[in-house]
Amino acid sequence: MAIAARTPFPFTAIVGQAEMKQALLLAAVEPRLGGVMVFGDRGTGKSTAVRALAGLLPPMKVVPGCRYKCAPDDRSPCIEGCRERAGKHVEESAVPFVDLPLGATEDRVVGSLDLERALATGEKRFEP
Repeated sequence: MAIAARTPFPFTAIVGQAEMKQALLLAAVEPRLGGVMVFGDRGTGKSTAVRALAGLLPPMKVVPGCRYKCAPDDRSPCIEGCRERAGKHVEESAVPFVDLPLGATEDRVVGSLDLERALATGEKRFEP
């Protein structure tokens, strides 16, 4: 028996939480908003709503093999030079869902110095 891919709960089936749903929809269509912080009591559907919205969004075009999921038409340089290696190749990737714990620190979110490599070889390298 094959296991079906898990599909998110339908966004349109979420009852109540009108302000949260409106904020999520606005963030999905207006990139200048920068994001939405969803908080509330346990069991109110926060993660379900965000996962449902992420499931509605069209896939992103990304550079194949780039662990940062760089957009092929983005002109800012990638640390790993992925665009130069990939050329014109593009692949599609699902919109990521990021669930941060309450005490998440900046180094755990964006990365920091690879201490193991720095101590072993003296090389300074960023570890995402």
